Amino acid sequence: MQEKISFPAKALAVIDQSIQNISFGEIVLIVQDGHIIQIERTEKIIISSQKNFRQEKKNTEEINLLRKKILGELSHLQYGQLVVKIKDGKAVQIEKTEKRRFPEVEGVYGDGI
Repeated sequence: MQEKISFPAKALAVIDQSIQNISFGEIVLIVQDGHIIQIERTEKIIISSQKNFRQEKKNTEEINLLRKKILGELSHLQYGQLVVKIKDGKAVQIEKTEKRRFPEVEGVYGDGI
């Protein structure tokens, strides 16, 4: 049975702030040994869109729901990354890339996979 993973309050605050403030872009959470070690935020500014210039406040229920989904995906991730894509102020996609290492697998000449 896998133990419940907790995330630092600072990481959760950055996730919440990013969800709240980005209109177009993505949030990338890098995970190593089951811990968030890096967060990247990329915001795109769409010149033809007026939504970039007047931020619409997202309600707490929306933020909590998305945060719960993100933490659920992260809780099973030991190595890899989670990318949350945001368009028009809404999370439209979550991509999870999981890395697995097989130390017992060796190639013909002693090299890895």
